[in-house]
Amino acid sequence: MKSVVTLSSKGQLTLPTAIRKALGLERGDRLEVWIDESNGTITVSPVEDIEALSLRVSGYAAIIEPVTDVDAYFQAHRNDGEDS
Repeated sequence: MKSVVTLSSKGQLTLPTAIRKALGLERGDRLEVWIDESNGTITVSPVEDIEALSLRVSGYAAIIEPVTDVDAYFQAHRNDGEDS
């Protein structure tokens, strides 16, 4: 989807309704803006809120029991990775 917007005297632009709806943007949402100087383009993309980011990242993390007794852990795992 493409759209033409006008820069205001304050340097602001308004994203058209169709673009906001397509991206699910609402008032107060944060956007990231960056410039590709090699071709003079500006890219604007939504910044995920911390809850959504946390859910996405936690899906990759394994829940691991903390090691509270280092000696016992070492004894239990001392032969791991060795060929018998």
